Amino acid sequence: MSEPVSAAVADQATAYLGTLQTLLQAQGLHTRILTQPERLPRLRVINPGCTSLCEVITAAPVEDEWSFWWSWAEPITPVSEAATAADRISHVLTQAAHQPS
Repeated sequence: MSEPVSAAVADQATAYLGTLQTLLQAQGLHTRILTQPERLPRLRVINPGCTSLCEVITAAPVEDEWSFWWSWAEPITPVSEAATAADRISHVLTQAAHQPS
């Protein structure tokens, strides 16, 4: 079980995820920030054209460096590179939807 997250860390994570959310929505993906007390917020991202293509992204600090993270605990990019993170997430969630049958 993970340790409780302070309100300050949760608020900072929410701000970073909000920036990413705006970028992903501009690319046509559906998003929603999910929160629970004492846990890191998460950003649920769904491809509206193929709802089985979805992912849950977090923003978290590791050794005082904030990054966006895939659900499988692999970093995507530092939070300062939100546009690159949005492009990578969009690529993963739209790639299969555009493949010929």
